[in-house]
Amino acid sequence: MLPRVAADYRTMLWAFVLFPGVALAHYFEPRLIGWMLPLSLYLGFCAGVFSHNQNHCPTFRSKRANVFYAAWLSVFYGYPTFAWIPTHNLNHHKFINKAGDATITWRYSKKNNWTIAWTYFFVSSYWQSGPLKEFIRKAKTSNKSLYRQIVTQYTIVAGTHAALIALGIWMRGPLMGLAVWFFGFGVPALFALWSMMFINYIQHVHTDPWSKHNHSRNFVSKLGNWLVFNNGYHAVHH
Repeated sequence: MLPRVAADYRTMLWAFVLFPGVALAHYFEPRLIGWMLPLSLYLGFCAGVFSHNQNHCPTFRSKRANVFYAAWLSVFYGYPTFAWIPTHNLNHHKFINKAGDATITWRYSKKNNWTIAWTYFFVSSYWQSGPLKEFIRKAKTSNKSLYRQIVTQYTIVAGTHAALIALGIWMRGPLMGLAVWFFGFGVPALFALWSMMFINYIQHVHTDPWSKHNHSRNFVSKLGNWLVFNNGYHAVHH
């Protein structure tokens, strides 16, 4: 599995070593619950970033490696990564916070406060479900190969998390078993989903959708962007 770009060797280290290592550490030492939470949330955010990046520019040279990697990321992201294609690649990048964008920040209010920012995840998720369902429907009728990949990703996410719950219960009993799964895999995955929509909100709220350059907000800290794999440079991304 060779990455297309040398910089993605660090991506591979995070994805194949840190992601499973930190998550499974809860199973072997439940006393880490709580102490590991900040690191787990950070890695959940990275899982979202990697999923986003993978759907824009495949990480590996091999098609099979990219299919495997997308399924692998889906487990840590908490949802099949193909969902970025209809909701982000084909919708958000087309409209960029203008009317028609399923992820617009001003759907019900032009205010920018914590209540709107926190609840944006639920509003955006609801409106993104339309393009997502339409994409699946079209794949089912006209692109059988893509539809099989979609079904496979859903199956892997559900099946892997069910197996991880079973593993936790087998190792630690019912209550502690659920706890080690929830804090090792469940919470980071939920945070991955929430944080991707939250970062989209703060990178677009009260920017100018019709501007060539000011349609997005950048965060330019060198350390911050090293930690989040340059996710702060949003204008150039668009």
